[in-house]
Amino acid sequence: MSAAALSARDYRATAINPDDGVEIALTVMQPELAAGESAPLILHGHGFGGARLPNRYERSVYETLSGGILPSTEAARRAADAGYFVISFDQRGFGDSGGRVEIMDPAVEGADISAILDWAMQEMPERERLACDDGDPRVGGLGLSYGGGFQLIGACVDPRFDAIVPTATWHDLRYSLAPDNVVKTAWGAALVALGVPTSGVRLDPMLYRALLEGLISPLTGRGLSQAITDRLYNSSPVSFYDGEVARDGERVADPTRRTPAVDALLLQGVGDTLFNLNEALHNAEALRAAGNDVQVIAMQYGHSLPFLQDIDRIAYQTDAALHIDGETYETAALELAWLDWKLKGRTPERSIPRHTIILDDETSLMFDELPIGTGDHGPTVEFAGEATTGGLDLLLGILRRQSVSRLWSLVTGTAANALHAIKRVFDSDKPASGDDTALIARLVNALPSDHLDELASGGTFLPLTVIERDDQAIAGVPHADIEVSGDDATPIAFVGIGVRRSAGGATILLNKQVRPIRGAGRRSLELNGVSHRLHAGDELGLMVYGYHPQYLASFSAIPGRIAVRGRIALPIYDVS
Repeated sequence: MSAAALSARDYRATAINPDDGVEIALTVMQPELAAGESAPLILHGHGFGGARLPNRYERSVYETLSGGILPSTEAARRAADAGYFVISFDQRGFGDSGGRVEIMDPAVEGADISAILDWAMQEMPERERLACDDGDPRVGGLGLSYGGGFQLIGACVDPRFDAIVPTATWHDLRYSLAPDNVVKTAWGAALVALGVPTSGVRLDPMLYRALLEGLISPLTGRGLSQAITDRLYNSSPVSFYDGEVARDGERVADPTRRTPAVDALLLQGVGDTLFNLNEALHNAEALRAAGNDVQVIAMQYGHSLPFLQDIDRIAYQTDAALHIDGETYETAALELAWLDWKLKGRTPERSIPRHTIILDDETSLMFDELPIGTGDHGPTVEFAGEATTGGLDLLLGILRRQSVSRLWSLVTGTAANALHAIKRVFDSDKPASGDDTALIARLVNALPSDHLDELASGGTFLPLTVIERDDQAIAGVPHADIEVSGDDATPIAFVGIGVRRSAGGATILLNKQVRPIRGAGRRSLELNGVSHRLHAGDELGLMVYGYHPQYLASFSAIPGRIAVRGRIALPIYDVS
């Protein structure tokens, strides 16, 4: 006898991790099903400091705090009305779940994820309606940031995942939080502030310790301790791709760590200053090497720091719509259509390219190969120059750049942006999100970030190349061979790609992407991925900073001067 028709309903439940007895709070969104019909399962996870969806109708805590709808969460809500069982859960230590936040430890949070899948297969009231293939359930994932991390770590520890859609998440937490062991202290402080409210201060002490080590790094001359960097590596997908764990600074082979067999749609923001484009490209490279089908969409936005980036949200903004190959897609609908393809076998109307970089609201670029600067697309150019390090760079930047006219421009620009934000809320013809939080976000970000970046960072522009014609773009990951020398044996400098417009104005640090270099010597490295439309007469250059506010308390303790030289491959393409 076939199963009867099933009505839609939402209810709360609890899964228990059998290893330590910790309870994980769930919201189960049950689909409406016809008699005999079955449905795949989607797990939805929230971002760091967030909480699960209360039901399929209300906004999540993360959406309320950040100022509006987030596509991955909206896709989870819609999935419940589109023939999916959806389980949204409070990650360990957050919301109503027990335990302590362990920063996605595979042995802890990974076991929580397996416990949720076990509950769905063994205890969920309508478990017989789960779509299965030879007893194996069809399982997908949705979520952003920490909610993207659970998908990659979950797929690494549990083979029941078939298709995942991680949005703005990490490949290697060492690189995310302390590239070249220079701590992103601004983001460290922000993550602690985001995590405390819904965790009730149940954060892993490692996070507090890492922040403290970063804050005192100018005094110690060091970054993170070995114990912390080992933990960060072990909580990263890269450790599974490598098949290794870190112990006391040594890498040890671990046969239980393998690249998962799971298809993935990776969405990452080019403007994301926490988890940048490079992380998604390296996740894609590793997953494809294991035979998985992977698509990458590089959005315009992502994690952002208040005051330092021009967005309409607090801490995070996702592109609500994506313009791909001449068509505009709602991001939530695109994510759900991709899961329909992978979990229900519904071929999408239009295929998603292997790599898509959203250049602006009207233009996208599509690539078959990873867009990493190799010299095949765009010039490889040499550069040389000097820059100041430490707080001296900040002081000289203010004295050199901030004339009375520039400071007046900063004041008037801030006032204009604030007035525009208020008018958007009260303009009935052009409504904002309708949230008080959205207005707060716009007022917080009213400072013109390019001017503020110049004021707070200083920096030296080393010319690279002048753009000769319109309709070009830099898009992808520049690659550099760079040599740093100077009186200090262990200087800290920060580098990124900048542009000077032919029409004048502020020098722009592209997508606010900057990475540190610790120590003197020669090295080959990737710069942070960027995307920016270029015009004839624009001049691209290497921005070299001795201090940058994204890294706040991480800089050379003793000011000085460094010489930098080398060559860089710029990924430049024709937009047409």
